[in-house]
Amino acid sequence: MGKSRIIMDEEINIRNKAETIARNFELSIKQRTDKLLELNAIAYSNLGIDSTITEKKKVKTNSRYIFNQIKGIDERLGKLLVGHMDK
Repeated sequence: MGKSRIIMDEEINIRNKAETIARNFELSIKQRTDKLLELNAIAYSNLGIDSTITEKKKVKTNSRYIFNQIKGIDERLGKLLVGHMDK
């Protein structure tokens, strides 16, 4: 399996996890938001000095996706997070 294939699989996996968390109505809004922020933090913490520009861009793209999932749960916080990325 090529490296680009692995990156694509990781992106799909992160997005699936984010959707699953966002749609888990057994959790409170705060719990879902916290889990999504944790998923985002894990993605960034997996980057290192040897990460490629492509990998860094994928993490940022996934971060925006996660923040948009948060926006669906808590519009105020989601808008704040997405707006901060746009600066």
